[in-house]
Amino acid sequence: MRADSGATRARIVAAARTEFAAYGLAGARVDRISANASASKERLYAYFGDKESLFAAAVADGFARFVGAVPFTVDDLGQFAVRVYRHLCSEPEEHRILLWAQLQHASGLRGDDAIGGVLDARAAEVAQAQRKGALNADIAAEDLLTLIFGIVSAWLTTPGQVGVISDAELDRRCHVIESAVRRLCEVRRD
Repeated sequence: MRADSGATRARIVAAARTEFAAYGLAGARVDRISANASASKERLYAYFGDKESLFAAAVADGFARFVGAVPFTVDDLGQFAVRVYRHLCSEPEEHRILLWAQLQHASGLRGDDAIGGVLDARAAEVAQAQRKGALNADIAAEDLLTLIFGIVSAWLTTPGQVGVISDAELDRRCHVIESAVRRLCEVRRD
């Protein structure tokens, strides 16, 4: 019975991730989520309580998948940024659900202990590299990571830039991202 309940919960979260990525918290419909998960609305509410909690679970699940797929490397943030961009291009649902979470000020980002812990650990690694002189220390570690994500997501959020692109264009964008992040992180030696 437990394995089945775990499978049902996983199907609900997967269906919720797709629904929330497409429609956001306000536009998502629990009826569609339960139908796509082959689970009753009662089961959905038994696991998650309400739509907001389900949204937080879907955001946390997407973030965990992202963290598992894209290893963080403080020693080469340019290459890390390229891996993030390539991943988000191949998994646009993950980027969209994070954008919805930010737009709707949902608690599913930094408010989630697992997500906050990952973000805090990465900021701590960047701060340590800055103290060692390996990264630009003119910008606070959390701000540097925010700017890197902004560079990565530029083409994913700029009107007219989303859609199928050629391999050559993907490679060109990756080169621009890597160069910009490396310049941003470069230690200034005066």
